[in-house]
Amino acid sequence: MATKQKIVTSADFEEESAGVLGWEVAKTIGGILLFLVIFRFYVFQPFSIKGSSMEPSFHDGEYLIVNELSYHLGGPKRGDVVVFKHPEPSCTDFVESNYINRVFFQGPCTNYIKRVIGLPGETVTIKDGKVYIKNEKEPQGFMLDEKYILTNIPTLGNQTVTLSKDEYYVIGDNRNPNASSDSREWGPLPKNHIVGKGAVVLLPVDQLGVVKAPSY
Repeated sequence: MATKQKIVTSADFEEESAGVLGWEVAKTIGGILLFLVIFRFYVFQPFSIKGSSMEPSFHDGEYLIVNELSYHLGGPKRGDVVVFKHPEPSCTDFVESNYINRVFFQGPCTNYIKRVIGLPGETVTIKDGKVYIKNEKEPQGFMLDEKYILTNIPTLGNQTVTLSKDEYYVIGDNRNPNASSDSREWGPLPKNHIVGKGAVVLLPVDQLGVVKAPSY
């Protein structure tokens, strides 16, 4: 008995080709969307500066790109400008609840921008309008030479704080009274609250450039 053969017509071929093409387009679009999601949540994040706490270095309304990969292999360095979730109790509970919340959602947290002054294990002292640092390398301590602040404005809030593991001391560049809510007010910043490092000033265009860490 002869086997019945299926005759493939041009219409069948066009239908199959269209299906393959549609699948390839869908995979391409899906790949692009996945890349954008990874890029947005794991690599770079936009941040709009609100307020004057980082003047004269940064100003209200400026738009930064935050590098979220900077601290995956190491911690912030002194002088880095960091964006972080404010360590108030409700935000701390939210951040520590699970990784998905920490990465993808804002929750009750408010993002701040400050400069890293003290590193884990160091002792930070604010006295007579100046900032002093003690660590293993400099056990006698040294005065921090902050070239990014206005020299005629003292740093208020006399205190001495010793940082534990994964804690940082951050202060706004604007040292005018009540100009910045920072570690002088609410204490050390836990590393797991840090979103990333300020990398590029994007807007306004006349301020476009890489955010450079100071030398001490």
